[in-house]
Amino acid sequence: MLHHVISSVQERIAMIEKSQWGEGLAREEMERFAQYLYVAKAQPNEPIFNEGAIEPYMCFVAEGLVRVTKGDSKKNIKTICDIGPGRTVGEMSIIDGLPRSASAIAVNETVVLVLTKENFELLINDNPKLGIALFQKLAQMISHRLRVSDWMLVEYIYES
Repeated sequence: MLHHVISSVQERIAMIEKSQWGEGLAREEMERFAQYLYVAKAQPNEPIFNEGAIEPYMCFVAEGLVRVTKGDSKKNIKTICDIGPGRTVGEMSIIDGLPRSASAIAVNETVVLVLTKENFELLINDNPKLGIALFQKLAQMISHRLRVSDWMLVEYIYES
């Protein structure tokens, strides 16, 4: 479970700068973006979110490590990947609002920046230019992950 942490806009900007989301954004854009985020912590083995939950937010990992897991058809938990600082997890939920397709668990003490679907929509309405830039980053990231998944699926099929 995530625990909200009080932070300043400057602290959130510093976290954005260290992530892939800071690339290509001007300082002023990062400052605007930071106003829509909050900082949260999770202790080791605490869920950041659980598969099947309807919680529309994404997380930017600032510190720590997040393990993404998914239950298979026999209810066995499989590790999909580990997400470290500078990367994101949970982004599909702010686009489609559907139940979580996987779980995310803190491996060690983890600090994340959280962007809720509601705040993402507010950001898009308040700052359309910044919203478009963030949507483009989101689309590129999801496209990349889909391509990697396709490659992994083909490798799995031909190994079997």
